[in-house]
Formats: sequence, C-alpha cells, structure tokens
Amino acid sequence: MKRLIVVLLALALGLVTHQALAQRQFLTIGTASVVGIYYPVGGATGQIINQAEVGLRATVEATGGSAFNVRALAAGELDLALAQSDVVYQAYNGEAAFEGEAVSELRTVMGLHAEPLHLVCSRESGITKVRDIVGKRVNIGNPGSGIRFTVEQALRALEIDLDDFDAYNLTAPEGVDFLRDRRVDCFFFTVGIGGAALQDISTTQDVVFVPMDDPAFEALVEEFPYFAFTEVPAGTYRGQEEDITLFGVKALFVTTTDLDEEVVYKVTKAVLDNLEDFTRIHPALNHLTEEDFLSGLGAPLHPGAERAYQEAGLL
Repeated sequence: MKRLIVVLLALALGLVTHQALAQRQFLTIGTASVVGIYYPVGGATGQIINQAEVGLRATVEATGGSAFNVRALAAGELDLALAQSDVVYQAYNGEAAFEGEAVSELRTVMGLHAEPLHLVCSRESGITKVRDIVGKRVNIGNPGSGIRFTVEQALRALEIDLDDFDAYNLTAPEGVDFLRDRRVDCFFFTVGIGGAALQDISTTQDVVFVPMDDPAFEALVEEFPYFAFTEVPAGTYRGQEEDITLFGVKALFVTTTDLDEEVVYKVTKAVLDNLEDFTRIHPALNHLTEEDFLSGLGAPLHPGAERAYQEAGLL
C-alpha cells in the first residue's frame, strides 16, 4: 500500500512538473559578441525574467550585433534583442541598409544606456583627431553590424571616403586584436562607456581615445534624433587624462508585434520591479533611470511595454 502511494505521488509530481514546463514560454534574447556590453546585459535581463517566476524562461545568444538581431527578429529567429537606436530607426523606417525592406513590425521594449562611438588608436600612430585617420589602417566594423552603420554615417558627415584610408571590415573583437598585434592603427567601437574590451586594451597597450567632437557631427546629431553627444569622464580608461566628448547612439531592448502583449508586459514589469539589481549589471547601466527607458526610441513602444510603463506612472 505504501509503495502504491509513493508511486501515485511520484506520478502526480511528474504530471505537475510536466504541466508547469508546458505552460512556460521560452524566449531567446539576441545580444552581440561576448566581449561587449550587450551579452552581459542580455544575460542579466534573462536572469531577472527567469527569477520573476512569471511563466517565462529566457536564454541568451551571442550574435553578429544590432543589424543581425533586427533581421533575426523579423525572421522569427529571436524573440527579444538588443540593438542600437540608429539601426532600429533605420529598420523601422526602411532606410539605409534596410531600404526597401522596412521592418514595420519592430517595436521597442525599453531604452537603455548611451553607446557612444569610440575611436581607439595606438599612440604611435600620431592620431589626435578623427580626421587624422586618412591614410591609416582603421577597422570600421563588419558589414551588417551596428558599429558599421554608425561609422558610415560619421564618415559621410566628415566627407571621408573609404578610399581615403585602409579600411578593415572586422568584427569588434577582431579589431581590438588587430590593434594589439599592430595590424591596424585604429578601430571604431560602439559600446557603453567603460566597456570591458576597451578597459582591457587601455591597460595592456599604449592607446589614445580620440575625441569625436568634430563640428560636422553637430549637424548629424541635429538631423537624427537617435544620436547624441556624451561626455566620458577623465580616468574612465587608463591613460585618458582629460574628459573627452564622443557622439553616438543608445542601446534599445526590442522585439516585434509577433511577441504577445502579455509576455512583453511581464518582461518589462520584471525589469521595472528589479531596477536596482538591473542597474548593477554593468557600469554603463549604473546611472540608468526609469525615464531613460522611454527616451531616444527608434521604433514605437510595444503595447505590452506601454501597459507596464502606464502602470508604473511613467506614461
């Protein structure tokens, strides 16, 4: 009799577990390379979602970056993703690399940290301002990456052609390695202030962080709402003795209209309810506020996110 009771209890427990798993929805979050900020931010967001016990289970994928993520969202290969605000704007409006293939179903879940465009050069290159890259070996990012999008717009504003310097089409981690091996003079890197890859290269190599404050960028910032200037405090990176001005974009957490409103509501609410933990994920998020979630958005808010912000009194 006792054995029968034990067997029945085991079967009941198994049935409950099976039903719980069946009711749980699995989400895949697209990030970028593991050396950037998107990967740890995506991973920590997934952890917050999982710990909220709201019937969702999130996993993180390292990807090719912003443009890849947007296309993967449109193809149904990702559920949520991080992407630069300029890429989101261009994709939603069918501009630049997305001309003729607008991702009209793209929606914003939340705005995150500023992602200025860094130009990092070896000190021996002699580069002190962005226009000095002419004639040098410079990594501009791999095709389809968010870095590449921003760099191309910056070059157009400066009226510098790719033929004016030796352009390399490497991923962000490869660009860092090539500078370390002296195979390039500089690399562009769009990343939150204090990114691990930049901290590392500044402590192991003699590099300079070049200001991105050319007057040509003022018109760019004025024309495109997803761009803004950012001040990087002195001492952020080794050897950076003065404040420098950079310009760039913002990181966004995005999805599409295909993701259910209730799911997006639960994701957004989980982050809002754990904002203090969320802002401890990375130094780039340390000063993130609730208001930042709603600024610099490249696409409309998802209805589920909008409902969460309304309940929180932010809309």
